[in-house]
Amino acid sequence: MRQDKSPVFRQAIIPWYDSSRVCWVLIGFLTAVVIFGGAGIDEALGTEAFTAYAWVPLLLVILGLGVIGAILVRLMRRYLDSLSR
Repeated sequence: MRQDKSPVFRQAIIPWYDSSRVCWVLIGFLTAVVIFGGAGIDEALGTEAFTAYAWVPLLLVILGLGVIGAILVRLMRRYLDSLSR
């Protein structure tokens, strides 16, 4: 759990699962998920029997982009916070 206020004499410790490197790796995996969902949308709309199920890969793309956006906001806040110190 993150601390609300920063310590006086040292930097706040960021847990390993919230480090910048792990966030970038997660963005890479989610980019692969978004590409997979895009291929699914292309296949679903290209095959008439699967057109009714195009919402499944579309949902996958939307959720993947949403999580990528949330991680990018977190990284930007961390970067801007480090500039203000």
